[in-house]
Amino acid sequence: MKKYLIILLTLSFPLLLLANNKMDSLLNELDKVISQSGHYEGKKNKKIALLKQRFLQKNLSKGKQYQLNNALFLEYETYNYDSAMHFINHNLQIATELGNQNMLNDSKLKKTRLLSIAGIYVEGMKLLQSIDKSELTPEKLREYYTENKNLYLYQAEYAVGSEYRDVYLNQMYSYLDSILVLAPVGSYEYVTTKVSILINKQQTSEAEKLLLSYLKKVSPDTREYSITTSILAFLYSFDTRTDLRKEYLIKSAISDIKAVVKENNSIRALAETLYEEGETERAYHYMKISMDDANYFNARLRNLPSSKMLSAVDKTYLTEKIEQQKRTQKLLIIISLLSIFLFIAVIYVILQMKKLSKARQEVQNINNELQKLNADLSEVNNRLYQTNNRLKESNIIKDEYLGRFLDLCSKYIDNLENYRKLLNKKAGSGKIEDLMKMLKSTKFSDDELKDLYLNFDTAFLKIFPDFVEAFNQLLPETERIVPKREEQLTAELRIFALVRLGIADSGQIANFLRFSITTVYSYRSKMRVKSLFKDNFEEQVLKIGTFQE
Repeated sequence: MKKYLIILLTLSFPLLLLANNKMDSLLNELDKVISQSGHYEGKKNKKIALLKQRFLQKNLSKGKQYQLNNALFLEYETYNYDSAMHFINHNLQIATELGNQNMLNDSKLKKTRLLSIAGIYVEGMKLLQSIDKSELTPEKLREYYTENKNLYLYQAEYAVGSEYRDVYLNQMYSYLDSILVLAPVGSYEYVTTKVSILINKQQTSEAEKLLLSYLKKVSPDTREYSITTSILAFLYSFDTRTDLRKEYLIKSAISDIKAVVKENNSIRALAETLYEEGETERAYHYMKISMDDANYFNARLRNLPSSKMLSAVDKTYLTEKIEQQKRTQKLLIIISLLSIFLFIAVIYVILQMKKLSKARQEVQNINNELQKLNADLSEVNNRLYQTNNRLKESNIIKDEYLGRFLDLCSKYIDNLENYRKLLNKKAGSGKIEDLMKMLKSTKFSDDELKDLYLNFDTAFLKIFPDFVEAFNQLLPETERIVPKREEQLTAELRIFALVRLGIADSGQIANFLRFSITTVYSYRSKMRVKSLFKDNFEEQVLKIGTFQE
């Protein structure tokens, strides 16, 4: 039995470690999002400011004012109670002035929702009772039942631990079927209502499946995501899956911060969980955030439990801090004593080290001299190696081009002799007009020049067969040069082939290629600007096909 227990613990340990890492990662993500809360609030306030600017428009109708108030109410609804109340009251006034019953009913429902959140239940109930159900559309009737449900739900939450909690819950459950009938299947209202019914029937497994399925469709930075994850966390409180409860509380808290929801509950619930697990410092930090949010929103419902919990956490936190300070003082005394002994030991070691210092210094000086000599020798060897490679390269270039030069000269003499004979024949036969045409034509020189370049290209590519490919590697893909089929080297490639052969003077290159110096300079400048090596492009060209052993 003991053997099997050891095996079980061995197998489960990696899973426990993975779970802890995941939880730490989620908590770190929450801390990061908290540190960025100012950024999210800034975006929200910017949006609110843009909406408020629209009120400055001239001749703004009551209907437009109503729409803007609605938009601002939705922004403030979970952000700031007083501001939200201001805009919904304004809409109630507008609806009354216009005599628009639909507007009036809509504003009453929204105000009821706000009063419920703030814990002002009596006024909220009176406002609901003032609405004639027969005047409501199916959508508004669903909202009517929803606000009745929420009113009793918040009262039940407020009455935790009292005899009235179950009374309020039963009242809340009485509205669920009506909401479910009117809510579109698969919508947020449908899912949350269906889940409430399933929980009431203790069918938590079905409720979990429904929530997890819906969660895949919701963006993490929305109020719907926050509430859905908080409901999941509530579900996991019924069993032993405490890690899952904490996981979804964290996800809910992250979502609240990103959506800038000050009327929140998840971070307070998370703080309570962490406090129970002994993470007092973190719990204290999160509880303070919850309290600050409640104060900012002015939510009576959230303020009371947060303040009670903060008091308990604060007391524990201070106790732990005092104990920590005592432990720190003891450690400081021990460290001070150890420091004295260490100081004595250090002095002894220093005295011993001084005896070895001189000997070590001499050895170090000798090593430095040897290193310097080795460096000098290495530099000399490197230079000799490079010189040898350059000589080898020069010999290969010389041999290749000298042979071709002699062959080309011989061929050129033959061509000149044949051309002379042809001219002489034309002159002897009296064909003066044909003779003049031949003398004016540049075909002979063009053919010879073409032959010269062909020989140059052939010899160069024989010495540097990979030149074109290597040259293109120095350029962006869009600027690479591909010679035509009848060409071996383009004009640009021929210029840099001469550069590779060591001819850097633009005048010499221009004379050989029959270009102007300006054209050669322009080609070289444009290619350098296009290259990937703008500072040392031609140095990179010189490295192409470098001869090495």
